[in-house]
Amino acid sequence: METAPAHSEVNRTRPLSELSPDRIAILDWNIYKGQGKGWESDFLRLSSGKNILLLQEAPLNDGLQKLLQKKNLYWNLNSAFKYRGVETGVLIASTIEPFGSCGMRYTEPLIGLPKTILINRYAVAGSADELLVATVHGINFTMGIGAYKAQFQALTDVLKKHRGPLIIAGDFNNWNDKRTAVVDLLVDDLSLSVLPFEDEGRTTFFGDPVDHFLYRGLEPVSHMVHPVTSSDHNPISVTFRLEQGLDMTRQ
Repeated sequence: METAPAHSEVNRTRPLSELSPDRIAILDWNIYKGQGKGWESDFLRLSSGKNILLLQEAPLNDGLQKLLQKKNLYWNLNSAFKYRGVETGVLIASTIEPFGSCGMRYTEPLIGLPKTILINRYAVAGSADELLVATVHGINFTMGIGAYKAQFQALTDVLKKHRGPLIIAGDFNNWNDKRTAVVDLLVDDLSLSVLPFEDEGRTTFFGDPVDHFLYRGLEPVSHMVHPVTSSDHNPISVTFRLEQGLDMTRQ
């Protein structure tokens, strides 16, 4: 594992601001490197009204950068690899500027390409607790689960230092029972809840859903899976509010 500095763009003309404790709207999507027909229009449609966007397989090309600029978003990317001059990895974009971020990079044992994780810190209005948001692209191709387990253990070690509200979402690639057990251990160690999906529609691999939302210190208000043909993953939108009873003493 190595820490990975993130590319970022911040519009300094806008003041630092805070998320509303009553509405934190998030879109999570593996965008398939932007290769699917019509992904730009799906992106514009589904990102409307969202506070935070969590993207996996995001290519930092002119097309994506123009979309982010069009929506006047802050963004940072943790690059997994560079191909033909374009960095690709996990990206977080938001309507407010994060006041801290860190990234992790793990190399796929069989194919040699890294998978990445990015964590951002956000202020929540009136709250003494900051919100941590992590987007994850899990290691995929392995003979066993050693590398996969190490990736999620490293994430646990970083996040267990945080006591406030937390969101972890992304493409976990937990396509068998052993991998799912690793995710379950993360859930237990960090006292997380798993967002349930009664009407599925999430992308599956070997019959198991691989896109997930884990959270703590928040209450889900609504969630939806959006069927698309522009990626091999269906995007997920979730709206949270800060859990009642959390410390709201910061003025």
